[in-house]
Amino acid sequence: MGLVCEAIEGRGIPTVTLAMERGVMAPRVAFVPFPYNLPMGEPGDNGGHGRVARAALRLLHDLEGPAEVEI
Repeated sequence: MGLVCEAIEGRGIPTVTLAMERGVMAPRVAFVPFPYNLPMGEPGDNGGHGRVARAALRLLHDLEGPAEVEI
């Protein structure tokens, strides 16, 4: 995933990668407190999914370069 993000960022398009563990090699990584295969949270939690999506999108504006943050 990190290679894909780097290729996209190389064309001037910022990306955010949701990750469940540290050490993900991508330009902008948002760590989420969910189990594997559920990066947006539990199925059916539409409000939670929206909060995660909005937080990730805010990072596109808040982070000017590569970083790792928790959301």
